Amino acid sequence: MSIFSRPIGMALLLMLASSFNTVATEKKAVELLGSSVPVGSKLSYIATEGDIELPVTVINGAAVGPVLLLAAGTHGDEFPSMFALQQLAKEINPAELQGTVLIVHLANLDGFHGRMLALNPKDNKNLNREFPGSKSGTATERLAELLTREFISRADYFIDMHSGSANQKLLNHVYSPFVGNAKLDALTFEFAKASGMQHIIMYGDRPRDPANSISFPNTAMTRGKPGLTTEIGHLGWRDEASIDYALNVARNALYFLGMLPGKVMLNQQAVVYDEVSYVDAEFTGFFTPLVTTGDKVVKGQALGQVTDYFGNLVQTITSPVKGNVLMINETPPIKKGESPVAVGLVN
Repeated sequence: MSIFSRPIGMALLLMLASSFNTVATEKKAVELLGSSVPVGSKLSYIATEGDIELPVTVINGAAVGPVLLLAAGTHGDEFPSMFALQQLAKEINPAELQGTVLIVHLANLDGFHGRMLALNPKDNKNLNREFPGSKSGTATERLAELLTREFISRADYFIDMHSGSANQKLLNHVYSPFVGNAKLDALTFEFAKASGMQHIIMYGDRPRDPANSISFPNTAMTRGKPGLTTEIGHLGWRDEASIDYALNVARNALYFLGMLPGKVMLNQQAVVYDEVSYVDAEFTGFFTPLVTTGDKVVKGQALGQVTDYFGNLVQTITSPVKGNVLMINETPPIKKGESPVAVGLVN
């Protein structure tokens, strides 16, 4: 039985957490990008460096504790977590907080206002593929470098909060990455379970090199810090159910880390996926789904159809594995080589 499939005892959990404990023994003001936030206070402001602007909230608790970094808007078209973190920033009382919460409300501000799927209109790059970034690079590379230098460097734990773009229907899930460090990987898995999310995907495909970390959360992982990715909501919606779900995930993180009084609401029906299988289209044209998220499928089952521009069937996409449908494209456009369906293999 792997460390990821068995329950972990509280004593072991405390040992794991303490092995990554970088908590200061004395509280000080948080100095971040030109602003100073005294102990026991919070500040929401636009942090700037050069032409980069980041809406952030710093909540500097009255007592010592971990530093939790929460980010939304890494992809500017994924909205529920943006609203959830606005609510979270308003509800946390610094006098009750142990540690510090850093909130990046909109990591990709240009992508948000450009109404672009995942990309930054300044250079058409995906922020979540450019870490750790470069101070002398393109707009997105410079943004990634700033987020690495000023935010990841300060954090002890990190959650990068996403949702499905306008074309994607998703089953809410959390990625629990692993990088070959047994203690870090086990603690990250406990952090993922503490999110309270039902669907947990084990994810070990990112590079282990901190100089080539690629994604925002992997930048944390390659620096020895648990970093999760949540996917909550879909189709470019801003529905209250998804906003509330994301807000509860953030609260659970605070409870898990002992930063606020409260009990983690574990999901008693958690499902762990060892792998996700993406199925590619072999033709360009229109995609029509034949299943939906959450459906249990078997190997060889039809998942969707591709037709050409004249309505002629050119491909029936079938599942290569037995598992659960985690993602499916709900909009018709499809190009050869794109993956309109993802199926999770259950542990």
